[in-house]
Amino acid sequence: MAAGTAQADTVTIDIGGALSNAEFGDASNETRFVDLFSNVHITNVSWNVNLSTFGSSWLSEMGFDLSNDSGSGASLFPGLGDDSAGSGSYSGSADLVSLGADFFLGADGRLNLQFFEYFDDLIGAADGIWNRGSSLTVTYVPEPATFGLAAIALLGMGLSSRRKKS
Repeated sequence: MAAGTAQADTVTIDIGGALSNAEFGDASNETRFVDLFSNVHITNVSWNVNLSTFGSSWLSEMGFDLSNDSGSGASLFPGLGDDSAGSGSYSGSADLVSLGADFFLGADGRLNLQFFEYFDDLIGAADGIWNRGSSLTVTYVPEPATFGLAAIALLGMGLSSRRKKS
């Protein structure tokens, strides 16, 4: 039996209400976790977001980071170039493979999301919010072994069903 190519899948994550508080890695930043599957390859991310800043913080400063538990991943700024305060809507995508920023999740299958500011304008307070309706769509490819096991399980179920009909 020849090995097939694993098919990409996506997960859409509602990030509405997430706050951007401080610079990347600060303990006050909001983090969220998404359980996918062990050892999946994260290849692409797209976004459809509405951002609002507080005080003098700029829309271009609001970012999110996708990573595995060992810290491999990518940081993106949907409002990049919009050096103004207020609110703005942005959509786009990033092919992490072509950017050299693709990564694999660990055995636990946990994807980490951190919402942060490139520059912390309001020390001790949130600089911005990812408004209701904001979402990220992450594309991932299962590891070949997982894909192969799933194919074998489906084949086994098909053979079992066929025997029952006979």
